[in-house]
Amino acid sequence: MNILCHCFDSAADEDKEILGKFFASCDYHGAGYTYLANLIWKDSYCICWEQFGDYLIIAGSDCMRADSDIVISMPLTADGRYDPQRLRESILACKARFDDAGVPFVITRIPEHLKSVMRDAFPGGIELVHDRDDDEYVYLKEKLIELSGRALHKKKNHLNFFLRTYEYEVKPVTSDMRKDIEALTARIKEAKEYDPEETDSLESEYKAIDAIIDHLEDEKVYSAAIFIKGRLEAFAIGERSSDDTAIEHFEKANDDYRGLYQLVCREFCKVLPQEVIYVNREEDMGLENLRQAKEALKPDHMEVKYTARLTGVTVQL
Repeated sequence: MNILCHCFDSAADEDKEILGKFFASCDYHGAGYTYLANLIWKDSYCICWEQFGDYLIIAGSDCMRADSDIVISMPLTADGRYDPQRLRESILACKARFDDAGVPFVITRIPEHLKSVMRDAFPGGIELVHDRDDDEYVYLKEKLIELSGRALHKKKNHLNFFLRTYEYEVKPVTSDMRKDIEALTARIKEAKEYDPEETDSLESEYKAIDAIIDHLEDEKVYSAAIFIKGRLEAFAIGERSSDDTAIEHFEKANDDYRGLYQLVCREFCKVLPQEVIYVNREEDMGLENLRQAKEALKPDHMEVKYTARLTGVTVQL
């Protein structure tokens, strides 16, 4: 159910101009705050949007689950500034739409530095909750390339083993690799057993990977593909999200090759512009194996996010 007026997949040119203005002014380093990120996940999370007053509000829910809640993310501003009163008015206008539909109103993915803005907009009437599963891992690009230091010694050993053992070729990902990517992801999926929730998550991810292939020519998109004996065995695709930060949206590799994950991560980081300092490798979604893997790479910092619910707030517009 789309509560807001516009869908990403039907955005007209004038809509894209509006969206571009808001995303360009966004200084968050979170993975969900780019136009491309919302576009490629639109089919999996039923993403829609609408401008309320001075702010752009994006809503979505998990299309794979009938019981999934519809939530909005932190409203975006076109000029980078937040006025508490105007923000309050825009959020309450959106909340009225949810109330009319009988849907609970929840605001997600609020960055740490905007908690105070939300509290100023709703003094004494907002509950902010930190969800560790949503926090994103941000690394220094050069550390992912060099794997330097004692803490990353095992990762460096894996990489060195691969470099000593295998011959490989590095290429940018291109649209004519679509079938190669489908074949690799199918092999990865068949290599282990997944519970139903993990399977749904993988299917959503594969849809998003297929969608981003249509945007590989975008100037902010970067990628690396690793071929061994002429067959695609790993790839990584991401985008530059700000002056100093890139987001690695997808990274897949054949586990049969020790050190291949370290190599494809390194090669992705090497193609990023020199000005990029940080690489956001997104959240772990509460999956223990994924959390251990991300923590083992020693992030520079976490992009902490909060969920908000309004308490005792009556909509009066």
